[in-house]
Amino acid sequence: MKRKLFEIRMIALALILGGSVLCLGWGCQKQKPSDEIQLRGQTMGTFYQVTLASSEKCNQPEELKQHVEDLLEQINLQMSTYLPDSEISKFNDSQSTDWFEVSSDFANVAFESLEIAQQTGGAFDPTIGPLVNLWHFGPDQSTQSLPSEKTIEQAREVVGYQKLHVRLDPPAIKKEIPQLHLDLSAIAKGYAVDQVAHLVAKQGYKNYLVNIGGEVVAHGEKNSQFPWRLGIEKPLEDRREIAELVALQNTAMATSGDYRNFYEIDGQKFSHTIDSKTGRPVTHTLRSVSVIAATCSQADAFATALMVLGPQRAWAFAKEHQLNIYLIYEQDGKLTEQHSAKFPIDATKD
Repeated sequence: MKRKLFEIRMIALALILGGSVLCLGWGCQKQKPSDEIQLRGQTMGTFYQVTLASSEKCNQPEELKQHVEDLLEQINLQMSTYLPDSEISKFNDSQSTDWFEVSSDFANVAFESLEIAQQTGGAFDPTIGPLVNLWHFGPDQSTQSLPSEKTIEQAREVVGYQKLHVRLDPPAIKKEIPQLHLDLSAIAKGYAVDQVAHLVAKQGYKNYLVNIGGEVVAHGEKNSQFPWRLGIEKPLEDRREIAELVALQNTAMATSGDYRNFYEIDGQKFSHTIDSKTGRPVTHTLRSVSVIAATCSQADAFATALMVLGPQRAWAFAKEHQLNIYLIYEQDGKLTEQHSAKFPIDATKD
């Protein structure tokens, strides 16, 4: 089998500054003449970027950056499956079915994960780790052959959010079976955005944008002339174009899609979005989902769940649960968009 591996990390947003597109890679430089302050670096296998509006005064940006990076390192030590000494890795390695003590932050994220898993009927499932690893989208991204029917069924048997229990006080989590493997990657990045935004706010800043790999929290405004404006990418594999601009203020947005993190074997595409019910990558026509929510952790998790559900079920779920969403899917060979009435499309586009 010939396996072609595509870019592993999806960056679904482009930041618009007064009509110009700002790259979101970690090497971007301070933009002139806006005089915004941008702190940037790498985390969670992608980039982070904190932008302070030109109206904000930051006399010690390097000190703020260090606080941000210390916080991100702490979150990684809690929730990264790529670190063998993280809390989540130690839990996954444990064969005990007794209560496993974790930090209160970790317990809160696990608790929220279970709530969203229940709401979505398992479309979002924090125990999907064995299937993620089986399809080579976890820490082991080797070029092995596709899993057999037997190994898929074996992995499905040890997946299921109902097998995970969370206790907030004292904070602990518990697995019903020793093989249960927790994976919070579909919510941890959004959670990290929320925590960095909280840190920035505690420092007294009111107008800022926090971005980790395309998941964002926007607070206040860019300046008196423009809100924080972002572009949602068209789900194109060979180039980057903006499908729509959105204007954000005091809210969070996350985007999930199948057009950056996938591989092909013998011409067949395998997306990183895996349905725990089938044990396989999804095959429907939904290409991209953007969700606006009060917190980025919610937006992140719901975006993943809607990508699993597919266009029709995602739209129905969003209407039932009053989610603010923007979908891009294929219909008759063409890209089609559908969005909630309150989704903040920026009509100015100047």
